[in-house]
Amino acid sequence: MSPPRTRTLGATLALAATVLACRAEAPADRAPGTVTREASPPLDAPGLVIERGVVFLGSVGDSSLTVLWLFTAHTRPGVVDRTARAWLARGGAWEPFLEERWETAPTRVPWRVHPHGRLRLVIGAGETLEALVFSEGLRRLEVAIGGPRVEWNGSQGETFLVADGAAVLAEQRIPGLVLDFARARRGETPPPGDWMFLTSGDSVQMVLTEIESPAGRESSSYEGWGWLQDESEFPWRDVTVAWVKRRAFERARRDVPVTWRVTSPDGEMSADLAVQTANLEAGAGQGPQLPVDALFEVAGTLRVGEGVYPVRGLVRHVQQ
Repeated sequence: MSPPRTRTLGATLALAATVLACRAEAPADRAPGTVTREASPPLDAPGLVIERGVVFLGSVGDSSLTVLWLFTAHTRPGVVDRTARAWLARGGAWEPFLEERWETAPTRVPWRVHPHGRLRLVIGAGETLEALVFSEGLRRLEVAIGGPRVEWNGSQGETFLVADGAAVLAEQRIPGLVLDFARARRGETPPPGDWMFLTSGDSVQMVLTEIESPAGRESSSYEGWGWLQDESEFPWRDVTVAWVKRRAFERARRDVPVTWRVTSPDGEMSADLAVQTANLEAGAGQGPQLPVDALFEVAGTLRVGEGVYPVRGLVRHVQQ
């Protein structure tokens, strides 16, 4: 059995944010991520950008149900700029249902989610986030975060917590799994890359996050973590994710992936994934090619050792 998770996500996020805030200040002869007390700027120092996301994966009958909440906090002198966006995918269609922008006062815990407008929060003991609630008139959507299953920390200071959860929609409670993650960067550094959250019911949970995004992106380097039904955990520090097929996204004048092939260097893990539904957004820009912000519901097959698992999940894909 996996050891009990004694550290709260808040404590893990604090450690990760400290590491990322300090990385640029660390002496050149230190290993990446090594922090000294003298090198540590406050977490509310200007220029820190934190992204936090909560993903729910469930199903209603034969149809998948996906809810994604994305939050950003950008610390500036005397203020924190915040955004909150959310999407619901069901029955093959994507619906953006929340987009808020506001400012808050400086804080030592900028990664914490703040309520605003139509966004409400349920906070438990130890400032633990227990639920996110969208409320507008008679319309209400809730994602509840239950007991944790597994927690991972990435090499870039990211944190990932997979927990049991539920979505409440139209008075119907739908059980599923929740990914609560956070990652941070200094404002002058490039934005983080793509990520994937894959599950096979209670049998498998997996997170993959891009650590290198070469031009063209026919293949990229990722790191990942997996938890299997026998309660074994696997880290994969050097995973290749290749675009097998792509399609044109005309509004941005770019190609986006349609299928992926995932492989670990030792061949012990591989996956083939294909898009089931997509939400594509083209951003503003000066050049002929525009930024892309895409969400894909995916399905496919995962192989770990001798085991073969049908998986489904969510891919966040960005092009700057």
